[in-house]
Amino acid sequence: MLSIPMGNTEKTTLFDAAYERRKQPLLSETLKRLRPIYSQAELNVLRIDSTSREVLSQRSGRGFVNRDILETVLGNLLECIAPGSHNAPHPHHQKQKFAAAIEEVADQLYAMVAQSFLAVADETHLGTALETAFSLLWELPRLKSRALWNRFASLKDPAVWDAYLLHTGISREKLAAINFREKIDEAIQERTFEPYQDYLATLNLAAVLDYQLQLVISTYPGWRVLFYHDVAHALTRSGPTENADIHRVPVPLLPRAISELGGRYYQADLHPETQIGDANLLEHPHRGVTTGQTGIIGSGCVIYPCTLGGLSVKVKQRHPVIGNFVEIGTDTSLLGPVQIAAHSTVGTNTEIYGFVEVEERCRIGSSVVIGTIRGASEHPGRIHIGEGVRIGDGTIIENTSEMDLVIPKRSQIPARSHVANDGFGFPRYVG
Repeated sequence: MLSIPMGNTEKTTLFDAAYERRKQPLLSETLKRLRPIYSQAELNVLRIDSTSREVLSQRSGRGFVNRDILETVLGNLLECIAPGSHNAPHPHHQKQKFAAAIEEVADQLYAMVAQSFLAVADETHLGTALETAFSLLWELPRLKSRALWNRFASLKDPAVWDAYLLHTGISREKLAAINFREKIDEAIQERTFEPYQDYLATLNLAAVLDYQLQLVISTYPGWRVLFYHDVAHALTRSGPTENADIHRVPVPLLPRAISELGGRYYQADLHPETQIGDANLLEHPHRGVTTGQTGIIGSGCVIYPCTLGGLSVKVKQRHPVIGNFVEIGTDTSLLGPVQIAAHSTVGTNTEIYGFVEVEERCRIGSSVVIGTIRGASEHPGRIHIGEGVRIGDGTIIENTSEMDLVIPKRSQIPARSHVANDGFGFPRYVG
């Protein structure tokens, strides 16, 4: 801790005069960067909850920041990327002016980062705590955009056409005949809402979008837990930022604590080092979504409750790699360095494990098992599933041979098939 003499006593603080001198230039630059990303309407509803500096400086437990403070800071960051979506503090606890609000968040972030280094007795990085905190604030434009696209991706859920909208006169029969997902994916690829907006307009439903986005921001948990992950992931990164004056270092403990809170709130255990794109829909995350440290998830995906876990205990690539616009069904397990390429679908209750590569636009049915098995061979070959393959429900595909098993592209494997390696790398139907 930093100490400032106070007569015959010492007052412990993180916020001395040197901190203020270092903070002000960074704050000034950050305010210039952030102000243009907010509309006046957003500024009118922005609510930042303040915490006294005495409380922020107080160490708790084994030196780590108080969890109540962490919840406050995460709520404030959520307000920064979606104003009006989270906080409603007492007026006496609010920071009304934009500059004061961002400064409050900066102080809170700095305290959390500094406390994290102190908790592991690493005072050598205390000098970087302020820059690391501001590196996160510097990324708010990117994080705000990611959160918006994650909310937009939630419109793929048919439940956004709820009883309120249906009560206004839209029939279920009409909606059942419309493929909204195609236009939503087109909008995601083009990075503009226009394809979806224009399509709604042709159906005389132009007013629907605002209500659906309000429904998502108010009640859907997926985009919130993805934002918590974005914050945690940002705190694992190192090196320079777009601002040459801000250099960050990975923060100990804190990213994992944020991930743990996300799991407590939403039962979505997203490791902070998992790389996750944006415009993703986590559907019903309360039923459990798990990702691992070395996992990668692309953009535009729809992920139902599932496990994207590891098999190896070695420090290497040991978790799945998921491409863009992939859909993963409920109660599915992808274990190990499985690769699922773009625009593929993995059905419910399916298990894929080991060295398995699935190319683009494959359709894997429900209750399918695909895996590499250590049998006679200590190092079984891979299973490579070619582009556009269709695998029926209840199928088993296994490889115990040292040779790779290749399923040719655009193959059609009937339901409840059992496929093995014929010893030459080609599929053999068993039984």
